[in-house]
Amino acid sequence: MAEQTIHIFAKSGVTVTHVGGGAPRNGDVIANALNGNAFSWENPNDLALTFGRPDTALSFDDRDGILGDDPFSGATVVDQRLTQPVTVNGVTYTPNSETIRWKSPPPVAVENEYEVTLYDAAGTPYRMVGVSITTGYTTQVVGVMFDGPAPPPGTTLFYRQGVSSYSGSGQSLVIPPPAVPCFLAGTRIATPTGLRAIETLRAGDRVITLSGQAVPIRWIGRSTVDGRGALAPIRIAKGTFETLRDLYLSPNHRVFLRSARAELYLGQREVLVAAKFLIDGASVTQVPMASATYLHLLLDDHQLVFSEGIATESLFTGAGALHALPPAARAELLAIFPDLATRPARLSRRSLTRPEARLILQDPAALAPACLPATRCAA
Repeated sequence: MAEQTIHIFAKSGVTVTHVGGGAPRNGDVIANALNGNAFSWENPNDLALTFGRPDTALSFDDRDGILGDDPFSGATVVDQRLTQPVTVNGVTYTPNSETIRWKSPPPVAVENEYEVTLYDAAGTPYRMVGVSITTGYTTQVVGVMFDGPAPPPGTTLFYRQGVSSYSGSGQSLVIPPPAVPCFLAGTRIATPTGLRAIETLRAGDRVITLSGQAVPIRWIGRSTVDGRGALAPIRIAKGTFETLRDLYLSPNHRVFLRSARAELYLGQREVLVAAKFLIDGASVTQVPMASATYLHLLLDDHQLVFSEGIATESLFTGAGALHALPPAARAELLAIFPDLATRPARLSRRSLTRPEARLILQDPAALAPACLPATRCAA
């Protein structure tokens, strides 16, 4: 199974009132909707829901790319088991390896508990998903996410009595693809003429790859996003993995490492590890900022380029990455490469899952990055 991460609006961060003011008569509507359409129980009052930021990450195993309701077969959890500890609404949920619900400690699973249609002031519909965590046989709705675009922070959406719809059984959500791997503006990339800030590079310029070749850039994209939530940059401090200075990457951007443990346990010495899997709270941290400008660098195929002195990936054009690009960037890219969405896309090295990354990181001394020629860690 693969590990997936979704980002939810914690229930405690969503304000629910009657339109015009006043608290709901039936208490915690978002949690109560576990048992049926609690939004309609407020009839005749419409409801106003105001959202903060989707700042809680839930990571779970996944076999089909779907966040579904009731991922169980009898007493067995077959999908969507929590893989990372999380504290939400003041409660900490800790994953374990158990799959049988009545055993102790019981397994912990993430579910799509219900879906409800809300509307903004202009009548635009939003499909809100109630996300629950089930520990054994006990289920709690912990927050919400959206099937499609989420409302901007501070937005108020409305449950309209007699208009909004609700589904509480058998619904499923295609898990949003991860953010596109990219470099924070200011990152220096190795070129035949030296290190250059990525924002100064253009299509046609050449960059140095791990193979020692100078290859042309085919396309560069740019995205500016809210840097205070899920897309906050990962900082790899100067000197960590032999970086020449602090390196800032998007959470899913992969770093090239050589690892004796990877060779021993996985059969491959050279691997790729997502920056978010390297976080240790000290030399690798997530650094929120008001906004983050990321740049995507595309070559003829998936390659390893040098950023702040160490080998990291160029843009991978798999289906998930293409879908995660902003629509304008995706359209521009497909105009240049019409067959990009259908031709095979292959990673240059094996990309590790979080458990695999944890395995090789247990012995940092056995890790070796790849550095620019003439630097002390060059292989």
